[in-house]
Order: sequence, then structure tokens, then C-alpha cells
Amino acid sequence: MENEKNLEEGLEETVPAAEPVPTEETAPATEVPTEEAAPAEAPAEEEASAEVPGEEAAPAEEAASSEAPAEEIPAEEPKAEEKKATPGKMALVIGAIVVVIAVIIALLMGGTGEVPPAAETAPALTEAPETVPVPTIPADGNPDDETCKGTYTVTDEEAAANADTVVATIGEHTLTNGQLQAFYWMQVQSFLSSEWGNQMMYYGVLDYTQPLDMQVCALTGSGSWQQFFLKEALTTWRNYCALAEKSREAEMELSKEEQAFLDGIEENLQANAEYYGLESVEDLLKHNIGPGAAVEDYIYFQELLMRGNLYYDAEVAKINPTAEELETFYAEHEASYAESGITREGKFVDVRHVLFVPEGGTTDESGATVYTDAEWAACESKAREIMNAWSKGECDEESFAAMAAVYSQDPGSKDNGGLYENVQQGQMVPEFDAWCFDEKRVPGHNGIVKTTYGYHLMYFVKSTPIWEYYSRQDLVSEKTNALMADITAQYPMEVEYSAISLGLVNLA
Repeated sequence: MENEKNLEEGLEETVPAAEPVPTEETAPATEVPTEEAAPAEAPAEEEASAEVPGEEAAPAEEAASSEAPAEEIPAEEPKAEEKKATPGKMALVIGAIVVVIAVIIALLMGGTGEVPPAAETAPALTEAPETVPVPTIPADGNPDDETCKGTYTVTDEEAAANADTVVATIGEHTLTNGQLQAFYWMQVQSFLSSEWGNQMMYYGVLDYTQPLDMQVCALTGSGSWQQFFLKEALTTWRNYCALAEKSREAEMELSKEEQAFLDGIEENLQANAEYYGLESVEDLLKHNIGPGAAVEDYIYFQELLMRGNLYYDAEVAKINPTAEELETFYAEHEASYAESGITREGKFVDVRHVLFVPEGGTTDESGATVYTDAEWAACESKAREIMNAWSKGECDEESFAAMAAVYSQDPGSKDNGGLYENVQQGQMVPEFDAWCFDEKRVPGHNGIVKTTYGYHLMYFVKSTPIWEYYSRQDLVSEKTNALMADITAQYPMEVEYSAISLGLVNLA
């Protein structure tokens, strides 16, 4: 039997802590409705962000990663030059719209969209600082763009009074200050929480302790960070308006789950406000998004994102470059790829595994767990028993993933069917690495690998040349940008910058 032929043992240690290579820039996956939603020393000025496809989206590094078991680590750190910018990435500067909903649901819903668990004492919220006008950089500029005002920050009273003032239009669509507050908040928070934003802070390029309207934006070299994020917020609104219109034209409908989420927003916000000891939903929104944003603004914001995603996801799914297109794209950018260490050598592999850890064990002087021969034998026996049972069934990837979900003791992949993606040669310890990168490996190969942590049932999913992976990623991004440029061109936006008022948001 092919499955029996592929059962291999005697390899020693590894679970890939393989960090998937960055795909498109994404917003962080989780936020919370308290001060923990922002860096510890963030100023009250900051607000939040979810990036959207289209022109001039704020760059933000993807932080997503497949996690390995806590005690297991790769043989060496991933090679940075093979995980950084490539030609398409440099030209991209685009947010992954497909993850925006997860981000925003988490921001005010305690990370899940559900009522937080009961607790005797809820986390204390920090007091919002007083809004004191400060000198800004630069001074007022062009009334027809984001430099119209040196600062758009107003007092809480002014923000509330101006909440319903229309500041932008796209055909029959209008954007009020209250709605803009949500988009601005989303842009800032997402950027500051990203790897890119963290690097800006680490190197002092963006100072969390100073208001955004008092710092020159390092990305543009002119104008303030507040003006930069304002421009991104308006661009985001325009992009989602255009996508939502396209979804309506295509008669696309929200799922029952999405509609149920929208219908339950106010109730969930109320529960969260009570949990955090706030008197009302308005207080919760003020504390997180800023003064001026009402429940209706937040619901509008959520629904627009959801409807926009319907069309965007469907269109991006249609982009599937051919082998010839990938070859041509790589050839055109080969020199730039080479500068980033990406050549025709090397490949990524996707692999699934089920980890069985020996029971018992003792701790030696170094603190390591040591197992007896009998404990190892029992672990192997259990692993082989489960593997043999699986081999008598469908013997496919789906059934292997189901097996991993039931039996695997690897917390980093158990809930993902034991899957690790984009594992790179040399990234893992030698034994696991050797099995994954054996030249004989083809999709469907399976085996048993012994490591110092236990026995691993292995299933080889696929391998992809590294150059092909990046070429596909960047070409799809290029086509996606072109798609968004074409769509947004059909929906010109008019902005009344002099009417814009942004409330102060507490991220201290």
C-alpha cells in the first residue's frame, strides 16, 4: 500500500514555528474596547484604522503567523530578506480588505463580537484627558486637500455639535463628521498596531506621546500624521462606497450571520459598556472612537465594510494568474527580486501534522523533560494506532485535518487541522526539515516523525517555488490595485475640508 510505503520514522525534532511569509498588508486581527487596544503610551489624539484596497492606502505589515507549540522553535530565525519587500509589495501599499471585518468586530466587541464574560470586577478604563488646543505642524494649507487645516482636532462639545455636518459626497452618498470619526479612528489604530507602525514608534519616527497633528508625517515628508490618516480615512470611505455600490448592482446579499451581527450591534455595545462600567453606549464610543460618533455611525461603518467585502472578495477570487503570466512577471522583476534574496532557488512547503506527546516524564537538572523508553514506546504505539486507522479510511488531506483537530497536542496548529504553510528550508530543526524537503515528497505523502517532543504524524500538502509564490502574490496585488483604480474612478469624491472636525480619542 502506498500509505504503508510512506510511513517513515526515526527523524527527531521539530514543529515548524514557520511564520508564513507576509502576504498583503493587513490590519491586526484583534483589538479590545479598553486602553489595551492601543500602545501603552499612546496619546489621546490617536484613532484607528482598517486598510482598504485602492489608491494610497497606508502601508502596514502583516503580523499573522502560524504558531508552533510554545515549547518548540525553528532551528533559526526566518531569513528577513526573504520575507520583506518585493517589487510588487513596494508598489502595493494596500490593505487587505478581507480582514477588515474581523478587526472592526473585535475593536468594540471585546474581540469576538459577543458579550464579554461575567466578571466581578471589569477592567478599569482610563480617564479621557482634557482636550486642550495645542500648536500644530504645519500651519493651514491648501483648502482643497487634507492640508486645509493645521489641525482638525476640536473640543468634545464642538465634535458633538458638528457630528451631522456632511463633509464628503460620492454621488448620492454622503459622509458626516460622525461617520468620518469612525473611519479615521480605524485608520490610525490599525496602523499603530501594525508591525510597520511599531517600527515607526521604535525608531522614533512616530511619537506616541505627542498628538498626531504636531508631528510631520515621515511617510510623505510633509504635512502632519493627522493629515495623512485623514486622507487615508477618506480614501477608505470612497473605496468601500464604490465596492458597496458594485455589490448592490450585482444584487449580492449579506449572509444571515453578517446580518445578525449588524442587528445585534447596539445590544452588544450596551453589554460591553455595562461590563466596563460605563453609563451608556455613547460613553463607550466616545472612549474608543472619539466624541461625535454615534451608534448609527458605527453601524453605518460596519455595514459599508461588509457590503464592500462581498464584491471585493468575489472579484479577487477571479484573479488567477497563469504559469506563463508568472514567468513573465518574474522575468520583468528578476533583478529587484534578487536584491531581496529571491531567486529561482528554494521552495516553500505546506505540511500538516498531528503531535503526540509522551505521558509522564521527569525534569532533569537543566529543566528539560526526560521520558523513559517505556513512555516513548507508549507514545509511538498510540501514534501508529491512530495513523493506521486513518490509513484505512479516505487517506486524504481533509480526513487528516479532521484527525489533527481531534488528536493533535500542538496548540499552534490543532485548530487549523495541523497545517503549517510556507515553511522554508533551514527554518526548522534538521529532522523535521529533512522530512519536509525530501526531494521525493509529493502531495499526499505521509509518515511518522519522532522528535524530542513526541511523535508527529505527517501529511505533505504541497511545495511552491519561492519565486513563484512572490510573483503570484505581487501580480495578484498589481491586478487588484488596477481593479480598485478602475472601480473608484467611477465614483469621484468631493470633500469639504473646511467642514471637517475630528474629536479627540483616548488611547492613553
